[in-house]
Amino acid sequence: MSSEVCDTSTIVFNATQDDGNLWPYHVPVAGLTVARHDDGMVRQNYHQHVLILSLSGLGCVELGRERFELLPGDLAWIDTALSYAHGADAKSDWTYLWMSFAGYRVNALHAHLGFEQVPVVHGCADQRPRFEAVKEALSVNSVYLPALVSAKISELLADLSVLRRAQGHTGPSGVVMRVSHRLRSQLDRAWSVEGLAEIAGISQSQLFRRFREETGSSPMAWLRRERMVLACYLLRTTEQPISHVALKCGYADPFHFSRDFKRHQGRAPRYFRAAVRREA
Repeated sequence: MSSEVCDTSTIVFNATQDDGNLWPYHVPVAGLTVARHDDGMVRQNYHQHVLILSLSGLGCVELGRERFELLPGDLAWIDTALSYAHGADAKSDWTYLWMSFAGYRVNALHAHLGFEQVPVVHGCADQRPRFEAVKEALSVNSVYLPALVSAKISELLADLSVLRRAQGHTGPSGVVMRVSHRLRSQLDRAWSVEGLAEIAGISQSQLFRRFREETGSSPMAWLRRERMVLACYLLRTTEQPISHVALKCGYADPFHFSRDFKRHQGRAPRYFRAAVRREA
């Protein structure tokens, strides 16, 4: 195992060897963070799910144009593949425990429990021992680590499911979930509204209405947003030519890709890549 400590913030990495995915859930990294109010917002797309438990101060999470506060005892579940940001409030430092995790049907559960629309759930102070147990387990080289971590995540997700239902939060309908999951699994495919309606088993107008009501956008606008999230990730983390990135994001024409990317990010792909490398 390895750990990094900076001031009072701690990051612990899971350095165990792959056990063949025998357990449902896996935590690659966890930590305790003290975010200063002048640190700015975290916006990195890691394509991982992150759980954040607010301990003290005031934090916030942004999803699209929505902003959600995190008071002590609040928990946020963020899919970092989406457009998001989190950080301390402008007038207060913020301390929180966090862990990234992956596993069985995580995307589906995240959507089903409504965290794509409302990422914060209240009344989770009693989850602190589980966060600390996972963080402590990652710092100890033990053959029992994968089983222990998976069990803690399973318990936490079960509690979150009960809390979300008790607080009246519901996720997207089965139709929207089914279509969005197909889109995410094949972002490079040339989708059509007709094809999506066929997958959903409803008319095109009904599909448009369902998506608009539950996501705030049309199916094709939702698809473009997901493609841009993937494009940002590939441009930031790989050396692939922009034409290859375009293909993986469903654009046969690099010019069309660059045009859409500039509309979404405010700058062309090559300038975006150059900027994030300067910031690294």
